[in-house]
Amino acid sequence: MDHKNIILGAGLAGLSAGYHLNDSYAIYEKQPEIGGLCRSEEVDSFIFDYAPHILYTVDPYASELIHKLLSGNLKIKKREAFIYHGKYDLYTQFPFQAHLYGLPASVIMDCLKGVVEVLRTRDKPTPKHYEEWIYQRFGKGIAEHLMIPYSEKIWTISTRRMNYDWIDRRIPEPDFNTILEGALTDATALTGFNNDFWYPVHGGIESLPTSLGKGVKNIHLDMKASKIFPKENEVEFNRKTRVKYDRLISTLPLPVVVDLIDDVPADVKKAAGDLEHNSIICVNIGVDRPDISPHHWLYFHEKDFIFHRISFPMNCSEKTAPPGTSSVCCEIAYSKYRPLEVKGKKNIIQKTIDDLTRAGILKKEDKILVSDILSLKYAYVIYDLNHRKNVNTIHDYLRGVGIYPCGRFGEWEYFNMDHSIMSGKRAADKINEENLTALKK
Repeated sequence: MDHKNIILGAGLAGLSAGYHLNDSYAIYEKQPEIGGLCRSEEVDSFIFDYAPHILYTVDPYASELIHKLLSGNLKIKKREAFIYHGKYDLYTQFPFQAHLYGLPASVIMDCLKGVVEVLRTRDKPTPKHYEEWIYQRFGKGIAEHLMIPYSEKIWTISTRRMNYDWIDRRIPEPDFNTILEGALTDATALTGFNNDFWYPVHGGIESLPTSLGKGVKNIHLDMKASKIFPKENEVEFNRKTRVKYDRLISTLPLPVVVDLIDDVPADVKKAAGDLEHNSIICVNIGVDRPDISPHHWLYFHEKDFIFHRISFPMNCSEKTAPPGTSSVCCEIAYSKYRPLEVKGKKNIIQKTIDDLTRAGILKKEDKILVSDILSLKYAYVIYDLNHRKNVNTIHDYLRGVGIYPCGRFGEWEYFNMDHSIMSGKRAADKINEENLTALKK
């Protein structure tokens, strides 16, 4: 049962690697199904994803592939994303900095003064951390009224401990005219990177890896890597079966991969131990009432709400909920730096329901049809100040022993689904190129 190429993990990156390889391969997945974090769960006819997923990309190849895979099962949606301000019991449109209208005049003035000060300050030093980047780009008002509180709620650590090389298109930077218009008028023009997004009509987001998996062969499920032997070019699965390989593509989290290898250099072990990530609990609720919200998702930046973001699967596809009902997914971030304040599944669900009621999403008389929890140990990569150095140290070592890391947690980057697909393709292309070079010699 030896293979030229072994791929660890059948999430989007691992499936993409197999899909794009021109060589023989086998994919090994510890779960009884493919998909990784891009899976969906059905509970009493409600479909919930493993955390909210939407599709969008600026990459032409990824766009073409996604549309090919989901041909006839993809719907374009115009983003409806808002921010709830419990202090004032009102919503403003996302992103905050472009839609200040409706907030108290004092808040709008704080934000505009901060932006003007930013524009007046021409010579800015290189930011030392993410917090300084926020102040330099948006000013004191926008930073302190929303961006810093929300960032620390989702990332679970101080913005002073984070770098900012991950931002790219994720935080829109509108010009002053856009900010001013959004402060003085109820501007409806969408700004940002996912004004339009796509979502499957049937099957939840899991329909994407399911379709991709149809173009992939030789997948072994319920096979958890328990040891990697780089010198012998072998992987042990389930603590009993050893399989040889020529090349190993790994989509596993970097700390997990390093822990599977004996005699790892001390600096690599330390780098793996210093990598930061948060975890997410998704509290999924099914309600016996239609149209509880017109939105796709909402942000909650205030500390007294247990969740930082909620989304409404039935507004992405009506097929995710039975007729006459609604569904909501509530994300709760935690880590060793900020553990969960509420303990126990029942208590977490009840606190979530209470906070949804306080925000006006649920009514006290609503009948809850479904309440469930999905847990993601590895949710978001945290870009701490040593992120790049630690990742480079680990990658240099892994590549030196013939292991090709890819995917969100293999590359240890803040990847969306299109990024994960392209990461798997890059790993496959690298091996295809090496094989072609070898044949020419």
